[in-house]
Amino acid sequence: MTRRRTLRAAHVLALLSAVSLLVPAAAGAEDSATLLTEAAGSFHLVDQAIDTAATGSAIADPATAEPAIADDPLKSDEVELAALYYYADEGQQERVTAETERLRRKYPGFEIPEDVFLPKVARGTDESQLWKLYEKDDFTGIDAEMIRRKTETPDWEPTADFAGKLARKKQRVLMMEAAGEKNWTGVINAGAGIDPTRETEIDLLWTLIDAYAATGMKKPLADTYRGILLREPKLPDTVLVTTLQKAVRDFPAVEVKTVIDRLAITPALQIALQPVSFDLLRKTIADFNADAGQTKPLSDAVITPLEDAAEQTPRNEDMALLGWYYLKIKQPAAAADWFQKALDDKADAENAKGLYLSLAAQNLEEEAYKVAADHLQDLSGDPEFLMNALSLRFAKPDSAAIDEKIVASYSTTILQTLNADHAEILAWYAYNSKQYEASAAWFQKSLDWKPAAARVKGLALSYLRLADKKDYAALEEKYAAAYPDIWAGIKTASPPKGRQAADVTRPRAIIQANYLRNFQAKRYGDCVADIMNLRARGQLSTDAALIGGWCYLSLDRLSEARATFAIALKSGGKAEADAAYGTALTLLRAKLTDDAEAILNTYAMTPSRDREIRAEIYVQRARAAFDSKQYQKTLDALNARASLIAEPADLSQLRGWAYYHLGNRGVANQVFRRLSEHMADAGVARGLAVTSDMGGRQ
Repeated sequence: MTRRRTLRAAHVLALLSAVSLLVPAAAGAEDSATLLTEAAGSFHLVDQAIDTAATGSAIADPATAEPAIADDPLKSDEVELAALYYYADEGQQERVTAETERLRRKYPGFEIPEDVFLPKVARGTDESQLWKLYEKDDFTGIDAEMIRRKTETPDWEPTADFAGKLARKKQRVLMMEAAGEKNWTGVINAGAGIDPTRETEIDLLWTLIDAYAATGMKKPLADTYRGILLREPKLPDTVLVTTLQKAVRDFPAVEVKTVIDRLAITPALQIALQPVSFDLLRKTIADFNADAGQTKPLSDAVITPLEDAAEQTPRNEDMALLGWYYLKIKQPAAAADWFQKALDDKADAENAKGLYLSLAAQNLEEEAYKVAADHLQDLSGDPEFLMNALSLRFAKPDSAAIDEKIVASYSTTILQTLNADHAEILAWYAYNSKQYEASAAWFQKSLDWKPAAARVKGLALSYLRLADKKDYAALEEKYAAAYPDIWAGIKTASPPKGRQAADVTRPRAIIQANYLRNFQAKRYGDCVADIMNLRARGQLSTDAALIGGWCYLSLDRLSEARATFAIALKSGGKAEADAAYGTALTLLRAKLTDDAEAILNTYAMTPSRDREIRAEIYVQRARAAFDSKQYQKTLDALNARASLIAEPADLSQLRGWAYYHLGNRGVANQVFRRLSEHMADAGVARGLAVTSDMGGRQ
């Protein structure tokens, strides 16, 4: 016993060595580990597995263990089974039971055949055609063939073997097709009923894990992980390692470490888990970087191994990870070193941002500016960041000359972000270099986005230097009451000295706002971020609100979509009509059918949009009525929709079943027969069989 405990201790020490790179134990670590390990008895099961493996008290040696069943069940021949089938055909249940017991005594493990109580005509049916269709994944053909057989022989049923394998194959195909399309809700729906504690096809569980992770469903995600990791008997090491690699992605490092501590009791698994341990180390640092609540630096035991690895075998991701770590703990010089190495290895936006911020944190403004200037293209995807990075030079134009490329990039980012403050900065830069036409244009742009006294003053001064008395007078008349204190100083202001500067061009109309670019590129999350920035600056225009509504709707953030469309609903004109259309679609997606109809009746829409919304309203009402067994209301809604737009096949099937449930079998049969002439579909075949004279019963 002592020797085995010593061996177990050695295993644990080896494991601790393998994962010594992990996060140190911290206050509250037990609580943070609960999501992955809190299943009833899960700690107990894992600890018990360790104990019994060490003591040998519960698990027998595989080489000496006796099988649960001494031999495979022997199969009785047809002669032996003849009596059983005879008694079943005669309805002599007592004799069936007695014969079954006799066969079990003679053949241990004997099970009564599944078809023993079926009519003779239904026994031993050749399923070769069904299996051929099965191999082709032709589920529509299988359904049609099964309906045909059921119509010919109402008592016919497929064998349990075929039915079970068909159900599983359908499930697998549906899950994999949905996963390929990243339709994670479809994966979850198709995988309903899979038991993570018993499922043997582990790749299906991994697919479910990806779906739960993508949709943020933490409880079923943790349950699925536990079903794999804490199963008894334990699954193969390769399965555990792959699952733990996924867990590193989905859970805090401390939670995964807790599970590893309880699983890795064999040297082979400890070795296999070494890459996972290093991934955990990276995850620990990444979690620290992302958690604003964590401020205490991590221990050297966590940081040093990654630094050594980044020096010996450089990975760009590791160098960047260390850069962000040192920037967070306010060691910008060390951060700059790592970001510079990462940038030398690979020029990209994140590394350039990190180096810029590290230098700026050391008040090395010129060096930081140079990073932004040297990486204009890399940073162009984040115009907000680039604009702020370049603006310092324009606010202090005497510090050094500004290249024309910088001016062009700065003006582009301003137009992309619709930033009134930066438009004003560029306008003053142009004004002070005596580029009055450009300054007037940029002051006007900043005023259009957000009025302010300094912007009115700058525009007035520009008009004054241009001797544009007409526009000056119009400006004064418009803003004299709002900003009465600025006008006296304007007329006595000295002209600028006219320092040397790069040419500033007038705002270009062809530059799209960044929110619009992101919307058109289907980067809906970035579009929403742009809209939120505009709203925070008080610059959310009607057009921006309208696009914001579409971005929120594309992300299925329905309440935010409605709220953003509501801003544009107050504008009148085309924007109001577009916002009403978007609001109606949002309400329909939320199944708020009556509210969508209220919008339709309140706001004008184009005829095509009116038809589209009304048609969907009728669809939702038809389906809701059918689900409530209100079949006449189903037909009323379908008829109303059909008066607007052609009826698709799925709604025609709904129509057929509504007629059937109302007792109009003949009309229902006509509907299904017309559909069968144009399409091969299992639902149509079933409807045709049920409503035909030779077929179904209600």
